[in-house]
Amino acid sequence: MSDQPSSPISPPGPSPGDQPPLTDEQRMLIDLRDVLYEGSWEDFRVDLNARRQSKPHVFDTVPETPRTQSIIDLHLRLIGELEEWEHRYGCRLRGTT
Repeated sequence: MSDQPSSPISPPGPSPGDQPPLTDEQRMLIDLRDVLYEGSWEDFRVDLNARRQSKPHVFDTVPETPRTQSIIDLHLRLIGELEEWEHRYGCRLRGTT
């Protein structure tokens, strides 16, 4: 048994520079973090929470619909998982930019 909690993202490959396989949505979030939020997960999270509360925000990931809140919740969960993976393995995830 491992003392580390399980991660929804696979551990890195054999090389230190490897990263786990990422979904298109995870890659999109990493790209948005790097381009719009200068690499800051925290700034991204603050902006999504502002959108959730109908406060000024930087970027709309989807048009406003009744599903918007669930999509914001999903993106916040994915951001948490990606950020945890980076902390656990000491690697910075890269998107497609």
